[in-house]
Amino acid sequence: MDHVANTRRTKRQKTGASLSLVPDSAERAELAELLRTAAKSGAPDEVLRVLEGAVSVQDGLGRLAEAGLLPSMEQSLEELLENFRPLLEPGCDQLSAELSGTEFLGSIRRATSEDDITALLLELTEQSAGAGTPQALALLRVLAVVGPPAVRPAARAAGDELVAGGLADLPWVAGLGTPRPGPCFGYGDDFGAQQSLVITFAYGRKRHALVVLIDHLLGGGVKDCFVTDQPDRLRTQYRQLGREAGVQYRDYQAAAARAILDRALAAEPCPVEPDQIEDVGAYLDLLRVRTELLPEGGTVPALRDSAGRRPAAVAAGRDVHRVHQVKVTLRGSKPPIWRRLEVPSGITLAKLHDTIQRSFGWDGSHLWLFSTPAGDYGETGHGLDCRSAASRKLSDVAPGRGERIRYLYDFGDDWEHDILVEDVLPAEPGVAYPRCTAGRRACPPEDCGGVWGYAYLLEILADPGNEEHADRLDWLGIDSAADFDPAEFDLAQTNKMLSPVSRVLSKRRE
Repeated sequence: MDHVANTRRTKRQKTGASLSLVPDSAERAELAELLRTAAKSGAPDEVLRVLEGAVSVQDGLGRLAEAGLLPSMEQSLEELLENFRPLLEPGCDQLSAELSGTEFLGSIRRATSEDDITALLLELTEQSAGAGTPQALALLRVLAVVGPPAVRPAARAAGDELVAGGLADLPWVAGLGTPRPGPCFGYGDDFGAQQSLVITFAYGRKRHALVVLIDHLLGGGVKDCFVTDQPDRLRTQYRQLGREAGVQYRDYQAAAARAILDRALAAEPCPVEPDQIEDVGAYLDLLRVRTELLPEGGTVPALRDSAGRRPAAVAAGRDVHRVHQVKVTLRGSKPPIWRRLEVPSGITLAKLHDTIQRSFGWDGSHLWLFSTPAGDYGETGHGLDCRSAASRKLSDVAPGRGERIRYLYDFGDDWEHDILVEDVLPAEPGVAYPRCTAGRRACPPEDCGGVWGYAYLLEILADPGNEEHADRLDWLGIDSAADFDPAEFDLAQTNKMLSPVSRVLSKRRE
């Protein structure tokens, strides 16, 4: 079990003496679920035997601790505080400290119920004060800023006591939690279904921003939120996106941004994709703290379409049928190997991956990754430091003309593809997307060694006298070098490969 579960266990052990040992149906269900989880995760038989003899989850955890199968309270606290050791390193700044704290709070929210969080953090504050280490002081200083309101005074007082006892505050404590608010901006669609709001802040000359996605079709709560250190680039992207049909860009007064966020934070969060759930869990506390820094007294601006009319019904949620025209070029290929594709602007990066695979002729047998201004996206669960490509749309990371992202396929051969947004167009009635409109040259064979290896392969195929010539023909499964034409590109065949994933966006002209 992790340190969060262990911290929660010590709290319940201390308060559980007065509870009845006769389990109710809810306790039995919790215990059964714990047993299933332990068995599925491959827990030792000794652990399973102890849990089978318990009458509740709390009783089971207590028995495991008594049997020495769980770390002691002291060990758990020490392990927990080690997570804050990076905050002691030179160069750590205020934002890094706040992010460590809010991500820590997110992990606690995933491990315990909302009702238990305040009590758990207050107990952790007391335990940290008793530990008296620099890591404990770092944790207390962070909780005093990003913790729940009921926890902040206790954490501040506990930290002050440690400093009075001889510990020195770190440089980032000065000004922590009081960055200077800056411009606020965002965009929304004509029909009021979703809006994105960006609020910028600065610690000295270092600027950052919180990006918030609000979904009015799902109750008007926060659907996603995350931190970026490139607010100017994001503003440029949003302005470009605002020039497209059906999308409105606007700058906000800080008080108006506060009103929008207050309303969204009062509603239930509504993340959908796994990465949105993770982001909201990790950064919602920081968003609440940052919102408190904005001036009050603003009003929520009325949603209006591009013609200045208020949307008739937000719940209608009509989609704006737009298409991104992108040119995908295999980086380093000479002569260039490329495809020009038209894809739905709302295509996820996971589906864009599939589209690229089909249009080039790759077989999809290797790992892949998109590198974008908003971060890296790929398949999670393979040891990659990335977010799920199913959670981001192309229009999120490359909203307008001239935007560029990169796609890497096969981490061994390193096939890098440059993706340039050439235009954003209305979908043509009756046309199925994605579609390929042009291209050049054949796709290199899988596992041929990357761009350099492919060039070497072509040299061997062009020279029947090369000692590797016959082996390479056999490897390719062809009888003659003439059977592989590197200059070949078949547009009709490419679109045939795309047809299983294509769909009509606009059935008729309006």
